[in-house]
Amino acid sequence: MSDVTFKEIADLIQKHLEERGWEHNPPRGLATSIALEASELLEHYQWSDKPVGNKDELAGELADIFIYAFQFAQVNNIDIPAAITKKLAEAAKKYPAEKFKGKDMAQQRAAWIEAKLNHKKQGL
Repeated sequence: MSDVTFKEIADLIQKHLEERGWEHNPPRGLATSIALEASELLEHYQWSDKPVGNKDELAGELADIFIYAFQFAQVNNIDIPAAITKKLAEAAKKYPAEKFKGKDMAQQRAAWIEAKLNHKKQGL
């Protein structure tokens, strides 16, 4: 596991883009690229739970997703660690651990559906 920080990764990506004159990608194009790269990752699992391809190929697809996501965050001035922290706090409220941990798959699915319905009713 690498000890590279979010800031260091963001700086590496920015440097890579600037060296090529690619630093002005529009947000819509970056969002599209995230979806396209995610589809390429999903393609490895199209017909099976076991991926077609090896770990390095999967890592490459995942890296593409993250690279575009970092660019999207930079263009939109989004602090990724802060956004993740906030999203996990919201998810913890929506999906309380005690309703899921130690439950079988059917119980977890029922709890998930209940949480989704309650979330929509509350307008959250």
